[in-house]
Amino acid sequence: MANIPNITFYDPTLDGYDYSVKSDLGKEDFLHLLVTQLRYQDPLSPMQDQAFIAQLAQFSQLEQLENMTSSLETSTQVDYVMSQTIANTMATTLIGKTVVAEGADFYLASDGQANLSYHLDTEASSVTVKIYNESGALVRTIQQEEIPKGNNTYIWDGRDDNGNQASPGTYSYEVSASTLTGENVDVSKRVIGPVESVKYVDGRAYLIVGGYKVDLSTIIEILDGDSLNVNYNS
Repeated sequence: MANIPNITFYDPTLDGYDYSVKSDLGKEDFLHLLVTQLRYQDPLSPMQDQAFIAQLAQFSQLEQLENMTSSLETSTQVDYVMSQTIANTMATTLIGKTVVAEGADFYLASDGQANLSYHLDTEASSVTVKIYNESGALVRTIQQEEIPKGNNTYIWDGRDDNGNQASPGTYSYEVSASTLTGENVDVSKRVIGPVESVKYVDGRAYLIVGGYKVDLSTIIEILDGDSLNVNYNS
């Protein structure tokens, strides 16, 4: 009597079905396995009803899982599109409002200046701001003293350490602070200012704030008007 074939190897003498090794089995593979098992069973010792019903139940569960996976993938795609649409629509309502967001790279115009904002957890005796160009080269080092706790903004005139006007382009900055006794003060970069416009890049909305391109996900606070307490210095 014929034996049940080993389905982990391809055998062209069977029925043309590809039995090559697979990392997982789909419902078509499972159904073919079940039919093949029935075809090659011993008629003198047929498959027990319980075993047959159990395999049918497994097939049904497998089909339901595959259908569920497909539905979840479709649902996830729909949710993503909806969330992007809602975010893009909401972004336009922020124009004119003052926002506080996590620090980001900024763009310096040919004859412009930039607001470099940061937040101090406590008062700092000394603050160092370092500005880098797009290539990572240090352009300007600024030393500040006796800076109060909270939101602070240094107004950079756009000039390098030699007093020359920096080239227009994208810049970044780092901020470090310490107390009078030399202990480090926790400091975090901020983008603070009114939303000037909204820019769409690859279907994603970004707020333009004083030369910064701000992702909506980085916003910390939204204010109606310029009611934020910020210490400005230059």
